[in-house]
Amino acid sequence: MKKKIWVPVLILVLLAILMIPIPSGVYEDGGTRAYTALTYKIVDWNRLHGDGVFAETKVYFFPKNFSSVDTLWEEELKNLPQTDSSESKYEDYNEVFLDKAVAVKYENDTVENIVITEIYGNCFFAQYAWPSPYVLKLNGRLSDKWCVGDQINCTIENGYADNDAHRLEADFLSVEESYWRQDPGMAAKPVLYLYPEEKTEVFVKLALQGELTCTYPAYHDGWQVTAAPDGTLTDAKGQTYNYLYWEGETNAQWDMTEGFCVKGEDTAAFLEVALAKQGLNRKEANEFIVYWLPVMEQNPYNLISFQTTAYENAAALHIAPAPDTVIRVFMTFKGMDAYLDIPAQTLAAPERKGFTVIEWGGTELK
Repeated sequence: MKKKIWVPVLILVLLAILMIPIPSGVYEDGGTRAYTALTYKIVDWNRLHGDGVFAETKVYFFPKNFSSVDTLWEEELKNLPQTDSSESKYEDYNEVFLDKAVAVKYENDTVENIVITEIYGNCFFAQYAWPSPYVLKLNGRLSDKWCVGDQINCTIENGYADNDAHRLEADFLSVEESYWRQDPGMAAKPVLYLYPEEKTEVFVKLALQGELTCTYPAYHDGWQVTAAPDGTLTDAKGQTYNYLYWEGETNAQWDMTEGFCVKGEDTAAFLEVALAKQGLNRKEANEFIVYWLPVMEQNPYNLISFQTTAYENAAALHIAPAPDTVIRVFMTFKGMDAYLDIPAQTLAAPERKGFTVIEWGGTELK
């Protein structure tokens, strides 16, 4: 009797296995859903095709139920009206962008970390992801995969650059996504020198739009030191220091639209002149160069810009008693594989007189 009861139960179980479809996923093609059983597969199509959407529900019986959704889609395409893949939904760009008579050959075979700004049928325009005055025109039809705002890297050929107009034009060969993102600005080794006219108790407070990561001497909501005219600083315990040191992270938006592009091997000579123009004495400039040169001279080129407004907004100083002269030199730089011409900065500094505060620091844009 028990055997007779189990027979229909087994039959029902087998029918359920054979006939009841199990969801097998949602596909990132517009929302296609599939449900699979051992004898058939149901696909609820919702996939882009041409200028529209293919939206139908279809049943595929054994053995097609074991085919992948992509394989089934290839079969469906055979029965769908075909679109002309050579046509573009964008108009062609037919204006002259760059005068090759005044342009120079661009030796690099890549452009990296650029953002698409305009798309045409026969080319697209882009700008660098970091602030730069250059506009790029890349010739060739861009795949519909890419949109305005995408950040990409390109391999290129036949590149020409007009450094006066800050334009670069080339034929692109391939495009891939760029995952470069500018890190929060790391203010690396800003150091503060205090030069009062006579021995003075000085309080220094830093209003950083971000987070301090290292200080020396320890920063306890400010520094309280006795400063001597030669710059020697003494804390309450009698410990002496040459300067106040801090390091931190900030979300400052650095401005790289003006600056200098310098060969790595010429960096030391460039900094000697640039730092002197900004008011650093030989000792201060020497300490700046010794800190940064090992990193910078290894690069083929360095794109260098000295920040003023962005830096002071991100790291304001409050000093008591108030100094007569404040000079803050903050350098941002990015290692480059090739020369990039940008408008030159004008470098200057106030005359050092009275109680003088000098600060230098920098950050490397990755």
